[in-house]
Amino acid sequence: EIYQCDWSSDVCSSDLKRSPEEVVEMLNEYFGVMVKIINQHGGVVDKFIGDAIMAVWGAPRSSTDDAQKAVQACLEMRKALEGLNETRIARGQPAINIGMGLHAGKAISGTIGSDERMEYTVIGNTVNTASRIEASTKAFGADLLVTDTVIDQVGESFKVELAGAAEVKGRSEAIKMYKVRGYRAADGNYVDVSTPYSDYEAEAADKVKVQKPA
Repeated sequence: EIYQCDWSSDVCSSDLKRSPEEVVEMLNEYFGVMVKIINQHGGVVDKFIGDAIMAVWGAPRSSTDDAQKAVQACLEMRKALEGLNETRIARGQPAINIGMGLHAGKAISGTIGSDERMEYTVIGNTVNTASRIEASTKAFGADLLVTDTVIDQVGESFKVELAGAAEVKGRSEAIKMYKVRGYRAADGNYVDVSTPYSDYEAEAADKVKVQKPA
């Protein structure tokens, strides 16, 4: 099983008037915070795609709690973003919003490329679907969405609620997506993990069509 989480942010779109040097400095600060959390929770950063991070759990090595670690990393990143935004606002800089999409499934992992350049990565439908889940965060106005394949693995370890279903490019059937609101503590009670950036106004998203409730 591959547990993939794709992150994107509005850092570039919100800083179009800034110089290239300022944008690069901002992205490096943002990546520095988020990559540290991914590594601490057993994830592997596959690549950076513009202002997005692609990370995987379960490859090249897997464990029985990959799904738990992946979701917990997302919640930690949610909290870390609030701290980063407090620093940015104190500097007179705009806050950053992010969207995280987490999906689980089979994928091919390995080194691909040419004789001149090789890199480790994961490919397959699971990877593509995770990217579509991330894109759906804008359509649902949520910073984190996970699929039922992830929910099946984590059981009741996290507090979740159904966000809805959406038709995404590359999938014939609509995908149910869930918001993660918190985690179950050792005493059995749920602990809410929310910030001012957890929810925001939904907007149209490319390649995503939200299904209206029946």
